[in-house]
Amino acid sequence: MTQMKCLRYTDIIWDFDGTLFDTYPKMVNSFKRALLDEGVTADQEEILSYMKVSAKDALMHYKSRYSIREGFMERFQKYEKDVKAEEVHPFPYAEEVCIEIKELGGRNFIVTHRGESTMDILKYHGMLGLFTEVVTKNNGFKRKPDPEAFQYIIDKYNINKKKALIVGDREFEAAAAKAVGVKSCLYDTNKVDRITQPEYYIQSLKELYEVIL
Repeated sequence: MTQMKCLRYTDIIWDFDGTLFDTYPKMVNSFKRALLDEGVTADQEEILSYMKVSAKDALMHYKSRYSIREGFMERFQKYEKDVKAEEVHPFPYAEEVCIEIKELGGRNFIVTHRGESTMDILKYHGMLGLFTEVVTKNNGFKRKPDPEAFQYIIDKYNINKKKALIVGDREFEAAAAKAVGVKSCLYDTNKVDRITQPEYYIQSLKELYEVIL
């Protein structure tokens, strides 16, 4: 007799960049292009090391060393928008895990600092229907690690915090999870330094099966 699978966590709140989709290479290229507009040549690995924290942290670093004009973030975001959906790909097992969660009666959500391009990428890859709601910067919530967007999802969908899990690749998600009283899982794609410790660590999204089942 086949044993029925049951979800340990029924509501998964995902980060997007660096967690579901491998977007950092394109983000770094966009940031590098914006720096070149300022006459600044920077190593891609160095840019990535700061962008692992946030694009704003990267900008602060380069502002401390060079004369960066106002409107840099707008130019960076314009270059980001130039990246086509077909140029960005999900991490291995991202789609499969989300399908499994949905088929077992669970729900997937996204909370991201990214804007409308989130929807474009998900639609292109046929994944938008796997998510109950996608919260982007267009919703107007405070940026992570502020827990406002996560609390919105928990309240709106009457989520049992004991059955919720926040999955991300940075300390932002772990800190927000602590603030709202749910557990978190770090998909450690970027070897980030962290103070807030998540309950789970994974090196591949395939390992998430062992966490949620």
